[in-house]
Amino acid sequence: MTALSVTIDGRSLTDASAYRGLGTYVRQLLAGLVEVPDLDLSVLAEPAGPLPAGATRIPLTHRAPDRWATAEHQFLLSRRLAELTRRAGRVGAGGVGAGGIGGVARVFHSPALDPPRRVRLPWVQTVADVLPLADPHPAYAVERRRWRRWAERVRAADAVITLSRHSAGQAAAHLGVAPDRIHVIPLAPDPGYRPADAAEGPAEPGAREPYLLSVGEYAPHKGFTELSLVISELIRAGLPHRLVVAGRVTEQWRAEMERALGSGGSEARRRIDLIGWVPDLVSLYQGAAALVCTSRHEGFGLPLVEAMATATPVVAFDNSAVTEVVGDGGALVTDGDCPAMAARLAEILGDPTVRARAATAARTRAGCFSWAETVQAHVELYRQVAGLPIGTGPV
Repeated sequence: MTALSVTIDGRSLTDASAYRGLGTYVRQLLAGLVEVPDLDLSVLAEPAGPLPAGATRIPLTHRAPDRWATAEHQFLLSRRLAELTRRAGRVGAGGVGAGGIGGVARVFHSPALDPPRRVRLPWVQTVADVLPLADPHPAYAVERRRWRRWAERVRAADAVITLSRHSAGQAAAHLGVAPDRIHVIPLAPDPGYRPADAAEGPAEPGAREPYLLSVGEYAPHKGFTELSLVISELIRAGLPHRLVVAGRVTEQWRAEMERALGSGGSEARRRIDLIGWVPDLVSLYQGAAALVCTSRHEGFGLPLVEAMATATPVVAFDNSAVTEVVGDGGALVTDGDCPAMAARLAEILGDPTVRARAATAARTRAGCFSWAETVQAHVELYRQVAGLPIGTGPV
């Protein structure tokens, strides 16, 4: 029987992505893969990068300053991949094949934002989203130029994973990836995300007032202006709720973020609490009256399913992957319509019966997402690109 050896680029464990959904994706994927029988897992990662027991670290030590970090990573990655190829006994381009070398089929998976220049192993590339190509905002100009260079690299992968049908369409439209090479594999909430009555009880973040929750660090598309306007509408409606925003606050965006959060006026701004990045969000979700998502673009939207898994009602703008992820598990309002969002929130917050129905719908929808299924889909794709039979054993 041919064993499967998978090497994963773990850059997202220690760069800025570690504080975002992409980092959670990689951490959860690794945790699942180490449990798969007959799968040997190695990770190209910084010495400080957290790895689950059972994964082998292939050290990648970065020393260049931030502006050169991507170029340095590409250089280091190319060297390590060349070494892996030599060890696999590969010569030239193409796939390893079902027999591999010494009964081992080898696959490389890049879930990082920056795809490698060249890979001579069977290669799977995750494209979480291509926001800079879809959003003309000047803030994304540098990343937009990078993605235009990277498009050819993505097309060279043996298979491309996207986390939603929306992102699959964008990968085809903006990167030119053939639709038959795109595989949609949605994410899921960690099993630890569950309703408060199944845990030890929620803990509110230092405030006695009821609160709404928003999860995500600032970026121009995240809708912080709309968050402030929604809170302003709720104040006018006489609701006492504060808004807790959990997400890394970077100096790069601090001034612009404060301008956005001030859009609803001084009283609205006083109702908004920035608590920074929180590694464990379970109690925050459990204690929240609702999750508010004003983002104008998501490649998946992991906080949506995390909130739904804790039976926390979700109210979001109807756009991008948000639509397919929330489905009938939350309230979707017209994209950018702050009064409509505030009205829907007021309905949920003001009527316990309505909130109970929303909580049930959220919990039911969350049951449609499973990390076991997500990991299994990854393994089957690895086996496919390696030329191995799929669906032949437990995951």
